[in-house]
Amino acid sequence: MRLFLLLSLLLTSACSPWAGHGPVSGRLLRQLEHNAIRRDAFEAALTGQSKTGDGRVRLPFAMEDDAVPVLQGEINDLAGVPLILDTGASATLLHAATAARTGVRMLSAEDGSVPMQGIIGREEARIGLVQTLRLGGWTVEGFPCLVRLHENRVGLAGGSLRHNLLGFDLLRRHCRYVTLDFPGRTVEFAFAGRFQPQSGRHAAWAPFTIRQGTPFITLGSGKQRWQAIVDTGSFNGIEISREVAERLGVADQGQPVEGLILMSVGGTVTSDHAGLRTVRLADLSLFGETWRGAPVDISPGPPRVGSFFLRDYRVTFDFQTGRIWMER
Repeated sequence: MRLFLLLSLLLTSACSPWAGHGPVSGRLLRQLEHNAIRRDAFEAALTGQSKTGDGRVRLPFAMEDDAVPVLQGEINDLAGVPLILDTGASATLLHAATAARTGVRMLSAEDGSVPMQGIIGREEARIGLVQTLRLGGWTVEGFPCLVRLHENRVGLAGGSLRHNLLGFDLLRRHCRYVTLDFPGRTVEFAFAGRFQPQSGRHAAWAPFTIRQGTPFITLGSGKQRWQAIVDTGSFNGIEISREVAERLGVADQGQPVEGLILMSVGGTVTSDHAGLRTVRLADLSLFGETWRGAPVDISPGPPRVGSFFLRDYRVTFDFQTGRIWMER
């Protein structure tokens, strides 16, 4: 069982005297291996049932470092597990320490692993089994997740960042729509009814397609068009790839971004090493509207629309109509 999954989480911090990336401790890995199960037992436990008391569940979220939305969930009866709501992650992912603490079982190594593509590089992950995930009144039972066996580290003591991701897989499989109210710091998971924009608000929308398990919309500038992930797990605003920057003729324009560390699945790098630059486009079109002199960042990985851009809006992923709405 070898799957290729996209996890585009990209976080940032101020530059630290030490930063790195590497495997989790041997002790933690042995703890997980002790509870590994074979394929037949793993598949027998996959039920994928979703339960909710009514048609909607609304929860508060915090913005980690004023950057990405973080929910508190309950995994296998352990409450208070932080989960980044990451629409740029095609699958739900748990750090190895979280998997061990919550009793998540892993599929045995001989039965399967998963190569993950992050913004900066690749990692090999294992496949886990979550018996129950509770998000308020919503419960999902017996579903697979990824267990991350590497971690990003910062600081003189090499402290690890143990992020967990609530990926796009569960949202599109079980919800009719999902609304992230960034100004109100709440998320609504809807399992019945149809989405209707709130009256009195300015609303715009764009059709989205799902590629590699994540939502893409079309952006444009001048005569150029490109696809970008709507990625709530990215700390940044509008990001374009080097290839798009070259098409737009801005690859060597703008100002280098210095003093940041980029942390993602696959690696930890400084912003200057990653070639992060900020440029302004004469025009930028998305969600049916046009911004003049819009700042965008040339970043590693695919183009993205991140939480810094989305944070002033109510953002709805409507799976029934295939639209992403922005209300303000």
